[in-house]
Amino acid sequence: MANTDTGAITSIQAVYVPADDFTDPAAVHTFSHLSASIVLSRKRASEGLYPAIDPLQSSSKMATPGVVGTRHYALAQEIRRTLAQYAELKDIIAMLGLEQLSREDRKVVARARRLERFLTQPFFTTEQFTGLTGKLVSLEDSLDGCERILRDELEDTPESALYMIGAIHEIKEGSRQESTPDTEATHATDAHEP
Repeated sequence: MANTDTGAITSIQAVYVPADDFTDPAAVHTFSHLSASIVLSRKRASEGLYPAIDPLQSSSKMATPGVVGTRHYALAQEIRRTLAQYAELKDIIAMLGLEQLSREDRKVVARARRLERFLTQPFFTTEQFTGLTGKLVSLEDSLDGCERILRDELEDTPESALYMIGAIHEIKEGSRQESTPDTEATHATDAHEP
């Protein structure tokens, strides 16, 4: 148990879900008793997106405007919507290609892929393996970066420039480039760009 002036944690439980089946009755029953769940994704880990948290399956009963604030709540909902739309479009992209999507859908894909890369963070515990210095990123920096991505302020920035950077201001000036349909299509269809 841990208490602070702003909150308390009574326990943290690791729950193994066999075969990643979240509809399993045992998993459904267990998760119904938790106030928050952070779901680690094998797929995200295989793509090199660390921490490998699945934002669409993770949840918190405390994620309300009254607890986290109006701006934080609104951005979290917009991020989830964007990532959910991207997940729905992945099958179409795999079958027909990015070019067959409407212009607005291509923008959603670009935003989602930038968000996925921006939400990565180098760990202090893995410095010796990755060669990347661990970083702490403040909530305010995370919100600012996500907001700028969602507003298309970074549409000329390659996805790879957002990978494992920490705060948004860490993007190197030299990494900005003019976005063309060819580079946009390449970025949106690559599995992962470290």
